[in-house]
Amino acid sequence: MLKRLPIGQQDFASIIEDNCVYADKTKNIYDLLQTSRFFFLSRPRRFGKSLLISTLKYLFEGRKELFKGLWIEDKIEWKKIPVVRIDFTAGESSRIVGLAKSIESIVDDEAKRNKITLSKETHSGKFAELISTLYETAGEKVVVLVDEYDKPLIEHINDPEKAEESRLILRDFYGVLKPCSDKLRMVFLTGISRFSKLSIFSELNNLKDISMDENFAAICGFTKDDLNGFFSEYKELACEKLQLSPEELDNEITYWYDGYKFDGETHIYNPFSMLNFFCDRKFKNYWFDSGLPKLLVDFIRENGIDVRNLENSTIDSLGLNNFDVTRIDIKALMFQTGYLTITGNRNGKYVLDYPNEEVRQSFAAYLLYNFSDRKYSDKDDFMMDALRAGDIDKFVVVTNSLLASIPYQIIPEDHENYFSSLIYVMLCVLAANITSELSSYKGRADAVIRTEDTIYIFEYKMAPHTAAYGINQIKTNGYADEFAADSRKKVAVSLVVDKEKRQITEYIKEEL
Repeated sequence: MLKRLPIGQQDFASIIEDNCVYADKTKNIYDLLQTSRFFFLSRPRRFGKSLLISTLKYLFEGRKELFKGLWIEDKIEWKKIPVVRIDFTAGESSRIVGLAKSIESIVDDEAKRNKITLSKETHSGKFAELISTLYETAGEKVVVLVDEYDKPLIEHINDPEKAEESRLILRDFYGVLKPCSDKLRMVFLTGISRFSKLSIFSELNNLKDISMDENFAAICGFTKDDLNGFFSEYKELACEKLQLSPEELDNEITYWYDGYKFDGETHIYNPFSMLNFFCDRKFKNYWFDSGLPKLLVDFIRENGIDVRNLENSTIDSLGLNNFDVTRIDIKALMFQTGYLTITGNRNGKYVLDYPNEEVRQSFAAYLLYNFSDRKYSDKDDFMMDALRAGDIDKFVVVTNSLLASIPYQIIPEDHENYFSSLIYVMLCVLAANITSELSSYKGRADAVIRTEDTIYIFEYKMAPHTAAYGINQIKTNGYADEFAADSRKKVAVSLVVDKEKRQITEYIKEEL
């Protein structure tokens, strides 16, 4: 009988007891337990972090019956070990009761679950008391599992004062772990972001960060082997419904949902998206968090970030791995939240890009809505229809209609890059084959758009620059050189936007 798909289920026991598909990660867990005692893992939301925490909880609680038939079943000695699970996804909202009170409530709930009454009054005092009491009563070292450790910080990334207040509270809370290390068998923290150890974990200096460790790249999410092994029957059903060969299905799945490379090498498929795809057997956007994108877009708008510079961008190892709540690098944050991934190395730096079509389209659609206060319309297909027909006049008319629709109040005062960014995300939503800021040996084109028979090389300029200036820049810098072997015709397009009129006021099209 076909096993059920565990869509929305994050509890390991319920997945096993409900006869759902479980992609066996217990070999990864076993290897993890052989390396250290204090761990940290950063992964995007809906990537299986909560399921991993849940699996560890039942493993240490000695629930061997749940692991029947799994890799680890006969590899360890099964016994009950006290576990403290701190889950910031399920506690009272810190926005309502305050972060310190919210943490107290979470710790109190864990104490009740373990039949312990706490006497301390502070959140950090209660945490230390809970660990000590469990250690003394059970006669075993305690396991501490923290799910979404950074949720109270992420909620306030656009409010530095509130973020700093939350950071100090969390630093005191996590600071309990170092003095209690002699009572701890294992500490495992998960989250989205990788805030600097000096910022949050100044006292807990023995955390092993496995976020980019190649040995644990597949501890969350699905690999191609996982899909071919655990979901083979669902792949057959998808081939049948979509009338695709297995090879064609693999190619489409890769295009839409593959591409996450947390160690720069290992390909990981989004588990939430894959489960929903196997359920619906339709290629569309599934993975999109309703809260986090707004925080990212607000950050982009408020800090005047040119979104064209996010695609095919570079960042060094230090910038990618750590940032402080008061000095957030948008590229690092978008990597850690899953909107960018590592695609290569350039001059000793990581190259970042959107991992797949699902993320590219989803994020562009959200940017479009928040940049222009409008949603995608079928009429917007006219932009791409015009390019396919080689009709730049019509492309400009439709684009000017878009620019004119933007409410004045959502346009930043410093909007030199605003309109070109808006045109870029509009084309992304239309699923145009667009590359922004394409590098050549002399500079970077603003955008390259490929249709069936034409490669368009775009330059956007703000008045008082002229369209002729943009055309000259394309030709002088050799932006079309790398397409010399491509049989399609190459067309340079220079657009001049008047930011006061909110219109393209001049443009030149020239075949190269």
